[in-house]
Amino acid sequence: MRISVVLAIYNGEKYIIEQLESIRKQTYQPDEVILIDDCSTDDSYRITHQFIDGYKLSHWKLIKNENNLGYRGNFKKGLSLVNGDIIFLSDQDDRWHENKIEMMLSYMNENVLTLASSFRFMNQKGECFEVRKIKGRSNNNLLFQKVSENLTEIKMESLLEMNFSQGCTMAIRKTVKDEYLKVTKGLLPHDWELNIISSIHHGCYYLDIPLIDYRIHNNNTIGMDNIVEGSIIEEKKQRVNERIEQTELQVKNADFALTLNLDDEQKKYCLRYKDYLTFRVNAMKKKKIFSLIFYFMKRKYKEFGSVKTFVGDIINIIK
Repeated sequence: MRISVVLAIYNGEKYIIEQLESIRKQTYQPDEVILIDDCSTDDSYRITHQFIDGYKLSHWKLIKNENNLGYRGNFKKGLSLVNGDIIFLSDQDDRWHENKIEMMLSYMNENVLTLASSFRFMNQKGECFEVRKIKGRSNNNLLFQKVSENLTEIKMESLLEMNFSQGCTMAIRKTVKDEYLKVTKGLLPHDWELNIISSIHHGCYYLDIPLIDYRIHNNNTIGMDNIVEGSIIEEKKQRVNERIEQTELQVKNADFALTLNLDDEQKKYCLRYKDYLTFRVNAMKKKKIFSLIFYFMKRKYKEFGSVKTFVGDIINIIK
């Protein structure tokens, strides 16, 4: 079994050495490491090149893009270049635990197509810290369900609503990579698309063991502020204020899933979910409060939402 790592680089000179060291020191060594610099304007490329040459890492390959592809395009390019049966994704500013690859491989049985581990938060100084846990959630509040086992399958229905993991915590099988490269249009983050693809084959899993230290700094806190602060009140306010945008994103999730090789039940589910989301978006945009009330009275929220969802939609209209 061949193991690959894809590491995306862009202006990461401040932290990249620590990440490179954590990969070099893995207890289970990958067969290849593909590092792609996306036209960094700092010293990232030189630092990485010197690191590879200094340790004579012949199975590491550093590539510099001619044009900036953005993080989605950069990871897509990296996935197109690796040859591993199992591929690990890596950011430039985190720190892997030394047994990350070994531990994740031990859980990747034949049913597991993508596996995302848990993580610890780390500040800019490399110091780990904890966030306040929200009842009923896991994975530092990113997973909206409570888990009781180390290994838990994540269903397609959950992923159509929201993602539960960062790409830098993930390992994927070649079959998922190949399908992703065939279907992706870059509409969603690559990790989300990979998780959705594996979920329709009942192969998306979460490993409730922290195996990386995920660094929080000024350049990567988008979307993580409320998680770090542990404020469910602020999170609820944000979800109301950005309700239309979030619901439109969920429509994109359903659209992406509908491009995949779904079975009949999955396709029907996605179509019903998309209709439900589309109605809510249109009603909120056009301020049709009575349409939403009648929709709720017809029990149209029952399958995918709740009374809280309905109330949030109404608040979005009248706020």
